[in-house]
Amino acid sequence: MCAVKERFVEKPNLPESKVTTAAVSGAYPEILEALKAHGIRCVTTEFDTRLPDPIAYHADMQMFHLDKGRTFVLRGEEALKKQLTDIGYQVAETAMTPEPKYPKDVLCNMLNLNGTVLANLGVMDPNIYTCLEDAGLKMRHVNQGYTRCATAVVAKDAIITMDLGIRALAQFLGIDVLLVHEENVFLDGYDYGFLGGCCGLIDKNVVAFTGKLDSLECAAEIRAFLEKHCVQYIELTQNQMIDIGGILPLNACVFMYKHPNTHISKQIHTEAYKGA
Repeated sequence: MCAVKERFVEKPNLPESKVTTAAVSGAYPEILEALKAHGIRCVTTEFDTRLPDPIAYHADMQMFHLDKGRTFVLRGEEALKKQLTDIGYQVAETAMTPEPKYPKDVLCNMLNLNGTVLANLGVMDPNIYTCLEDAGLKMRHVNQGYTRCATAVVAKDAIITMDLGIRALAQFLGIDVLLVHEENVFLDGYDYGFLGGCCGLIDKNVVAFTGKLDSLECAAEIRAFLEKHCVQYIELTQNQMIDIGGILPLNACVFMYKHPNTHISKQIHTEAYKGA
């Protein structure tokens, strides 16, 4: 007899099974409905007037997933904080209040990848910095302030980015990097958006894109890189790829198998994404 339960994603951005809850911008109903159709409940962001208008809804600007069951949100982000608390997360706030101009807008925008945090350490919020130190997580400096949205996570040892500094550091850390130049990611108010802002892993080996992969000039390169790392993809819409601030996995499935004649339960982690 099997029962499906869920638990926190232990390593931020790297679910080990099918995602059941993700943090996503609340500005795109079509994408929210598509995620819902794939069995994913959405923690949705609201428009934050303290951030630049084009990215004021972006989840990767409003929160930072620290580790299993712990996350940060921007100071005063009460609605998002409540949603995260309601699903069991311990939520802390940044020490600083965001402002519309860089670098005061990137307090939470950093990449937590397999126990190492890539970020511009000079603009990191002090509360997050202290917590990372206390948690024993490694911190590595890059000049890019929008580190999370500039990086598409493919696996614990594979990323896609347009940023040369992120590529150099990631390669130094032994991570396989696909460097692309892509201007066809839509982000209203800017010339173009970031690849990391238009996708997220929704299973161990499945990445969801906000639009059609073939709307990108580098589609063939991305497809080959995904295949190299045995990662499938789905397209949530048939529109142009759009930077929404990422799809941040929070909770994932755990299947509990209980033998009818015993009191022993066994956890079974899913690896095949049934909706792909």
